[in-house]
Amino acid sequence: MALRKIYYILISWIFISILPTFLAANPPEFFSVDDIARSSVGSFPKDWTTYPFQKYKAKQVYRVTEESGLKFIRAEDKSGLSVVIFKDFDWNIEKYPYLKFKWRAQNIPEGSREDKRETNDSACGVYVGFGRFSALKYVWSASLPVGYVWNKKPGQMLIITKKSGSQDLGEWNEVSINVPKDFQKYYGKKIDRLPSGIAILTDGNAVQSPSACDYRDFRISTQP
Repeated sequence: MALRKIYYILISWIFISILPTFLAANPPEFFSVDDIARSSVGSFPKDWTTYPFQKYKAKQVYRVTEESGLKFIRAEDKSGLSVVIFKDFDWNIEKYPYLKFKWRAQNIPEGSREDKRETNDSACGVYVGFGRFSALKYVWSASLPVGYVWNKKPGQMLIITKKSGSQDLGEWNEVSINVPKDFQKYYGKKIDRLPSGIAILTDGNAVQSPSACDYRDFRISTQP
């Protein structure tokens, strides 16, 4: 009995000692980064934040909803509030170069077009943030074609169309982004800083039209 106990202790010690090396050489394929599963239905999403003094507005737009046992963030801007919410986390971009998520446009703001400031609204918008004032922004646009890029703030903010129009309105669509590849493609240089996290924005304030989108399954991944 004592020998068996010693055997199990030795096996456990060996497993614990080699686990860090194994994980370093074989990182998990993906990590969930949105905390939606740990959020309460009807509440503002857990561990997400916004700019100072914007929390009251953000709570009017974003809430956790559940459908067929699946939780997601529902964003509805009916009053032209246009408020961004952020999810910060440590992101090892070398091991996890891909950001993956699902979005579902519910209401596309009529007359919106992201490459004009007076119409710059989107049903769905997802940012890869590099601090609070630099980002790659991916949108589900009302009118701009997929692949269209607008250099909104040179060197700081680029808007990239990933989905366009109302054809798949009300249906989940999955997006996979190679962040280092896009950074080099659009900024013209290799990625030189770690992403600080993600953000989302659903708005219709510029065109004064309701806007709505659902978001879920934000994860960083080793694979597309």
